Amino acid sequence: MKQLKLTFLLIVLMSMVGAKASAHDIEVKNADGVTIYYTYMNNETELAVSYRGSGWYEYSNEYSGVVNIPESVTYNGTIYPVTSIGKYAFYYCSGLTSVTIGNSVTSIGNFAFEGCIGLTSVTIPNSVTSIGRQAFDGCSGLTSVTIPNSVTSIGNWAFDGCSGLTEINVDENNSTYSSIDGVVFNKSQTELVCYPDGKQGAYTIPNSVTSIGKYAFEECKGLTSVTIPNSVVSIGEYAFDGCSGLTSVTIPNSVTSIGKYAFLDCSGLTSVIIGNSVKSIGSGAFYGCSGLTSVTIPNSVTSIGGNAFYYCSGLTEINVDENNSTYSSIDGVVFNKSQTELVCYPGGKQGAYTIPNSVTTIGSSAFWECHGLTSVTIPNSVTSIGDYAFIGCSSLTSVTIGNSVTNLGDYAFAGCTNITKLTSCATTPPICGTQALNDINKWDCTLVVPVGSKSAYQAADQWKDFFLIEESDVTAINRIYDDEAEGRIVGIYDLNGRKLERLQRGMNIVRMSDGTSKKVVVK
Repeated sequence: MKQLKLTFLLIVLMSMVGAKASAHDIEVKNADGVTIYYTYMNNETELAVSYRGSGWYEYSNEYSGVVNIPESVTYNGTIYPVTSIGKYAFYYCSGLTSVTIGNSVTSIGNFAFEGCIGLTSVTIPNSVTSIGRQAFDGCSGLTSVTIPNSVTSIGNWAFDGCSGLTEINVDENNSTYSSIDGVVFNKSQTELVCYPDGKQGAYTIPNSVTSIGKYAFEECKGLTSVTIPNSVVSIGEYAFDGCSGLTSVTIPNSVTSIGKYAFLDCSGLTSVIIGNSVKSIGSGAFYGCSGLTSVTIPNSVTSIGGNAFYYCSGLTEINVDENNSTYSSIDGVVFNKSQTELVCYPGGKQGAYTIPNSVTTIGSSAFWECHGLTSVTIPNSVTSIGDYAFIGCSSLTSVTIGNSVTNLGDYAFAGCTNITKLTSCATTPPICGTQALNDINKWDCTLVVPVGSKSAYQAADQWKDFFLIEESDVTAINRIYDDEAEGRIVGIYDLNGRKLERLQRGMNIVRMSDGTSKKVVVK
């Protein structure tokens, strides 16, 4: 999630290029001699605490030590109430240690105290109604915060990255939020809103909770286990993002939806049990869970979002309950129910793979970042290869594409830099999407095509860039691959009896399941 935030900040910076940023309007020293910078608000009748200069990126550490925000400021004979802590006001002031906010302030802006790693104490008055997005993000020195009864809005990631924060207490008279043992809930305690990043060990969610909110446990690296009660029906987006200490999760049968990126980068997660009421698994739900080795999809699931299990480098099998009406699995690989589309190949599966003959479509991003995949055989039944289908398969050295493929999706083989042999059995070169083959080293990779079709490939977009294009009788090879996909082949050997992963150039001995053998020559 931090990477996404940095991307957001980059967009903000880019949007500022060519635009005039507002400088602070006035600067006034407090009674204690500390200079505070302000901008005018509300037709120059109020002030917001600001950063120094034209932009938050111009100066660093313009505030340090103890800062007291006054209720009002007298400037040129006029008294101005201070009603806001502006966006980025104290952004990355690492020397700031303590802040007391005056009782006239009603809002704390987005990113106001982000990155203030030295901040150990903040007093939020009973006048503040809103705390902005990422307002205290990265304030690792904070250990506790009290939310007054006036606050009605707490922005996303407000206390994200506060690694020392063990409790967020809410005034009992607050009408919007409440707290139990330093954890923030909505007033009725049906939604868990924010779990402090610095809390350590196991946690049991109260039985009153029906939903785990967006970002609720984000970056809670000290969380080792969580018990989700049967009252919970939904797990929000990014709910456990970055909880790298979390080792196991049981999602009860009451839960019907797992939000997108709910368990993003939970790298320590080795076990997850998905309850039999879950209907939807959001995009990227288990993205980056490198400790997972296997997952079972229950029969209730009707929707698995894109990227749901991407970058799960230890995941070798995703098994689907046989009663599921939408999905199925063969040897830990996920397909649609009819097995005409290959949906998701586990990122930790190693070695060669032959796609079954029932498949007509390789889905978008189906083999995303499958670094252990060394070769793949695509049967004649396949007609299209989706966008990003094999992106990042860095160990892939050999690819055979059947004779029915007509299209390669955008970036289909992007990042496949180690392919040394690409066989296309189609006499008409498949149409290539944007940069479908661009990352293949066209000088080192041999492109094998059907006899009589070399000139067609030499004229086709992206195919023409291959330096070594050889013609071969791929019909016999196709039959062998079809037999292999249907399980009729038990082994492929060289003339010395050494077992091979795939057909190689020269003479091959192919043993069939009926006890017969055949010789196959690959040119």
